[in-house]
Amino acid sequence: MGAILAVCFYSLYFAAHLKFQNTPIYVQDGMIFGASTLSAFNDLATERKGKHSEISPLHPAFTILHQPIARLCIKFWEVLGQDPGSARKHGIAMLTSIAGALAVVMIYHTLLWAGIPMFRTILLSMCFGASTCIWVLAPLPQPWTFAGLGVVALIAVSARGILTHQAWHLLAATYAMGTFVCSIIPFLIIALMRCAQDQQQTGSFSLRPLAITLAAFTFSFGLANLQRQIYPTSQSLPSTWTAWCQFSKGWESSRDTQAVVAREVFISNIVSPSVVTTQMDKTRKKIVVADSKWASLDLRRGLSAGWLLILAIAFSGIVWRAQIEPFTLGIIAILMWSIASLEWYGSRDTVLLHACLWTGNVIIAVGLGLERALEHWQRLTTPITLFLAIFVSALITRNWLFLQEIAIMPTR
Repeated sequence: MGAILAVCFYSLYFAAHLKFQNTPIYVQDGMIFGASTLSAFNDLATERKGKHSEISPLHPAFTILHQPIARLCIKFWEVLGQDPGSARKHGIAMLTSIAGALAVVMIYHTLLWAGIPMFRTILLSMCFGASTCIWVLAPLPQPWTFAGLGVVALIAVSARGILTHQAWHLLAATYAMGTFVCSIIPFLIIALMRCAQDQQQTGSFSLRPLAITLAAFTFSFGLANLQRQIYPTSQSLPSTWTAWCQFSKGWESSRDTQAVVAREVFISNIVSPSVVTTQMDKTRKKIVVADSKWASLDLRRGLSAGWLLILAIAFSGIVWRAQIEPFTLGIIAILMWSIASLEWYGSRDTVLLHACLWTGNVIIAVGLGLERALEHWQRLTTPITLFLAIFVSALITRNWLFLQEIAIMPTR
């Protein structure tokens, strides 16, 4: 079933790329939700000795991990007879679409290994795959889809516990930290969760998960230094703590800050806003998330209200489950870290872009909590499952229309 989901969502993401390929999104950074599409496109498409200096050190090994694969994808499209410009666009979209589809598969296996029945696992995986941030951003060249893939891969290998070989934990952690350096915090949380998980299953405490954390940290920064040797124009890692802190964006707090954060963490990253909003940026318009207040979040319409109902039931159950299950407690801790650190690596203009980092956590938390709630209220199982299926169908329709509206939005 995971392979079927991968093929279906790869096709959806590549179809979205075909809508975007001739829009101005590829010719200037910041045109859609603050995404550095042109910088990432050039980084992935350029030869080894070309310009690779525009990718932030927050993604320390992004180029060395993905540029060779991107070049192979571009060559594939050239062999099929595409002109160089189209081959570059299709090849990079092929890579990003594969990353998005793999993230869907990771969510599917995480929920399945956590004991969620297959039908609800498929529906929740489809919620993630059709969510606003993944469906809009996976077709585009930008590093956050890969950073999100790293986080859900970490969670997936941990969901299987001691049945997963330690090499997979090391590989997932190295990839996650190589694509986004701040993934070290979620991995530390997961390592502590795995220590508790192993003690619960075996009766003895083991430091092996923490040792894997140290090894993954070493390998990821080793890859970053190797990238500097292979791609001489790529940015080197900051050498001081002050230099790292300069990457903090910072938000100016206002009366509606908490409402905006809650909306972007739990709602708009799943259900698309009702309209596409643009803002003038020098001579061009850029696509942004409307800075609306909590009172005007379009909750009177069915889809957002339906998702809030699912969230309410799920979060009532996840509190019970977290009391007895280290894995669930770890998911909640990672979600709390994502919220607490939002202002460090994000801003109001780019919050939907960074939602790739926590949307998978939200879906997994919903799956875990919903299952525990349905165990308690068994009469609701069939109605809630049917409601979830209707919601997924409506979500796919609405988000596809939102994506099409972005594709025709005049940005010149």
